[in-house]
Amino acid sequence: MDNEAEPYVRVATRDELEELVYMNQRAFYRSPPQTFFSGVTTPLKTDKSDFKRQNKQRKFLRFLFRRSWSYGARVTVVVIPPATENEKERIAASAIWRPPITAEHKPPSMVAALRLGLIPVLAAWGYGALKRITELIHASESSLDKGFEARQLHGTPDDAWYLQLMCVDPDFQGKGFMSKLIREAFGHTPDAIFTLESTTPYSRGRYEHFGFQVVEEVIVGKGKADSGGVVASGEAATGFTIYPMIKS
Repeated sequence: MDNEAEPYVRVATRDELEELVYMNQRAFYRSPPQTFFSGVTTPLKTDKSDFKRQNKQRKFLRFLFRRSWSYGARVTVVVIPPATENEKERIAASAIWRPPITAEHKPPSMVAALRLGLIPVLAAWGYGALKRITELIHASESSLDKGFEARQLHGTPDDAWYLQLMCVDPDFQGKGFMSKLIREAFGHTPDAIFTLESTTPYSRGRYEHFGFQVVEEVIVGKGKADSGGVVASGEAATGFTIYPMIKS
């Protein structure tokens, strides 16, 4: 086609869950946080030989999206329009934006979380996964609290829009899709405070480009995991770095 339609941002629908799960997995095969949550002793492989462990990660991602939708998170996607009538749209990037926590928009209870898919996650990764997930959440929340106080911002991090997860399909990286998602969010709530935690120096730099500031570097999993989130001990158990960030 000579006049191909441009990729655009829209809100995802729940019937796109599986496409979102598989696309996010392609982007997060070696994610230090998700590797740490899983408690694996060797890095996840991307080929079919590691199907069982890949399936366990997909259970986590399904739960994450279902949980996010349950309390009103905005799940936005960059969509590539079909080139021909016989093709379908393809999701090339996605973001989960948690809204400010209110009586209407608050994370589900543990009972509700179990119904949303936490049980398969615990069956796959063990109950220790909850402890590991909580460790990262508490480390990030504590840092963001300090960031709000140091910047004398109104309210708390619970009053901000929090970027829970953002990814670009590896097939479409370098095309500005991350920028599209961020600009759409800023346009949706232009006066809001935004928070996130970056997990790589590269993504930290990209977020800094959009006005996010690093509160501090936080080490997660020290003494238990290596820099990639894989279970480790001794000198190899350095933990991995996350970068809590704020845009006000």
